[in-house]
This record gives sequence, structure tokens and C-alpha cells, in this order.
Amino acid sequence: MHRIILDTDPGIDDALAFFLALASPEIQLEAITTVSGNVDVEQTTRNALTLLQLLDRGDIPVARGSRYPIVRTPVEATEVHGANGLGNIELPPLKLQPIAQHAADLIIEKVHQYPGEITLVAIGPLTNLALALRKEPGLAQHVREVVIMGGAVRVPGNVTPCAEFNIFADPHAAHMVFHAGWPLRLVSLDVTQLVTFAREHIEEFTRSGGVVKDCIRQVTSFYFERFAPFYGISTFQMHDPLCLATVFQPDLVTWEEAYVDVELHGTLTLGETVAYFNDYNRPDKPNMRVSSAVDAERFIRLYVERIEQAWT
Repeated sequence: MHRIILDTDPGIDDALAFFLALASPEIQLEAITTVSGNVDVEQTTRNALTLLQLLDRGDIPVARGSRYPIVRTPVEATEVHGANGLGNIELPPLKLQPIAQHAADLIIEKVHQYPGEITLVAIGPLTNLALALRKEPGLAQHVREVVIMGGAVRVPGNVTPCAEFNIFADPHAAHMVFHAGWPLRLVSLDVTQLVTFAREHIEEFTRSGGVVKDCIRQVTSFYFERFAPFYGISTFQMHDPLCLATVFQPDLVTWEEAYVDVELHGTLTLGETVAYFNDYNRPDKPNMRVSSAVDAERFIRLYVERIEQAWT
């Protein structure tokens, strides 16, 4: 059983990751912490609560996190996810509320409550994790693992030619998290861009209906109708759901040890993840395992099967 805290900025693919987490018996979702990223933290918090309300899971605490990055000015991705982060679908009146604690404080509390058991799954900018480290420097010694969706190691970025969005949105936080000394895996664009859902496949998969399938179809429709055509994209990339799945099925991905750092000063390269794999030129010992290949078909089968089993 994996006790996880899901640190997130919902986000269309974040929503799909929510559904996989709650459909997977290997996962004990201890808490959700929200951060500004795809949209502002007020909206990401509302989105997280809305998704839990949709599934009648108000038992899971949601803690609002940071509105601003550590240093840089905020960036958002509303062109991908819509103004409300969930494809501009109409959101129902919200009955749930976040807890009073800040996300960083909740992370610290849960890690100390379950020392050596908590996996932090970060599928948004890393601001909350960095703030938790700043407040509790010894935190890294008590975390089971950190699994991050972020970075572009051997491939171009998706927000600049060099940088992936989650790292670009708060590169200084990423730098702190990368060098904290905890067990760390990076699920990067190198593999997440290879795990795709065609629109016709989503329509076939969701045709039987139900609250979760209807939500998947609705939120992805914005992506296919408003974002994908502009960039010549024909499939939906399952970035965050893949990251979540590697927590309990790590062999979906091939991993390589590497020393990875983040560019903090480049005018054109801010947020670039720079990976050293070879001993002869590596500035320090490896600080993480980095994704290099993925069994995409197996993951898509897993995703469909889990949703079918949980909500059919």
C-alpha cells in the first residue's frame, strides 16, 4: 500500500490522474495539496474539491498551497486547460471546503505522522514541496519517495524549446526539491509525450457514460477543440496519469540514474532540466532516477481497466 500526498494544479490531465488514484487499490490517498500552475491556486483548489465532491470523497483533506512561485513571476496554461482549468466545463456549486492548514504544513504533518511511508506525488509546479523543505529541513529524511511529473531530459520542452511547464513555472522550487537528498524519480516529457489517447478512443471508452467517464469526455473536449488543432496535435498526452501510475507500477517505465539540475539564470533557457548520465562528466553523484522509455500501450490498458472497474 502506498500512502500518497498528491500535490497538484488541476488541470485536465491532473483530473484524469485523480480518477486513477481513487480507482487503484494500491493507493491510499492521504491528502491533496494544491498549487498555482495551470490556473491560479484558488481555482486549482476549487477544482480539486469539485472532483472529490463528484466522487463523494469529502473524507480526503485538501490544503490550499502557494499562489506565487519562489522567485519568478507566475505563469499559467489556460490555453491548454481552459480559464477554469477543467476545459471550461460548468462546475457545480461547491459544498466542500479546504482545510485551514497551508499545503506545506500539511505535507510536514503527514510525513511526521507516517515516517518513511509517505510518497509525495507532484504533478504541478514544485512550490509547496520547496516551502515544506524550507520550513522543515529534515523532512527529506522521513519521506518514502518523491515522484515528479516534470522536466524534459533528452527532448524539447513544451513551454519553451528548453523547458517543461511544471519546472518552468517554478524553477527555483525545482532546484530545491532536486537537491534535497530524498529518493526521487522524474517522469519527464521523454515518456509522457509517448502515452497518448486519441479522441476517438476516449469517445469509445466513455460511451457507456457515468459520472467519471462523462467528466473525462467533457474536460478533454476543450483540449481537442481549442488547443490541439492550433498546434497540429491529434492526441491527448497523459502526463500526470502516467506519473501517478509509476508509483505502484514502476516497471511501466525504464529508469536511468542521473544527476539533474535546473537552469536558473538563462534568459532563453530558464527552467531547463540538464541531466548528466555518465560518470566522467557528472558534477556529483546521481540525485534521481529519470524516465527514459515507457510501455505506453500497457499503461493505456491499465488506465481504461481501472476506470472501468471502479465506475461501471
